Amino acid sequence: MIDPASGPYLFDTSAESWFGRFGGPPGAAWLRRHVERHKVTVSSITVAERIRGFGRVLQTDPARRGSVERLRREYLANLGVVIPLDAPAAIAAGEIMALLPDPPTPPRRSHRAVESRQERLSRWRFDILIAATALVSRIPLVHNNAADFEPIRGIVERIPSRFPTLGPLDLIRCSTLII
Repeated sequence: MIDPASGPYLFDTSAESWFGRFGGPPGAAWLRRHVERHKVTVSSITVAERIRGFGRVLQTDPARRGSVERLRREYLANLGVVIPLDAPAAIAAGEIMALLPDPPTPPRRSHRAVESRQERLSRWRFDILIAATALVSRIPLVHNNAADFEPIRGIVERIPSRFPTLGPLDLIRCSTLII
């Protein structure tokens, strides 16, 4: 288990979802102890990704408008620290996108359909921007999608000359926080 007092950490969108859906009582306890010392820290890209998600649900399931709007307001009211995408993070993200132009994982499937190429590219680029924010901020990135973030870590380690002022991408999988 990683000490919840340590940190801060940058929480990816997948980590936010994991704590809400799969972390159970151990995840909730870890997060509660973490928040006693640190505000939850996210990238501005994570906020954009979450707001986009709320909007997509409203488009596909208008009957849920009331509950989705309530969740959206609650999310925005409880934002902790939001790290903006600045020029150094944008530059790092651009380098990563040039080196890894294609998503490393196949499209996701849901009960409705298979994720389109455009949707997958959009999600991949969000992941790159979030990872670049963590790199530039030198904050460990808590995530729940290793298949997407490990290639980013790998390229930064394999070609450090493209990222001369940055260290390695420190990744922490959600489940390792509570084991």
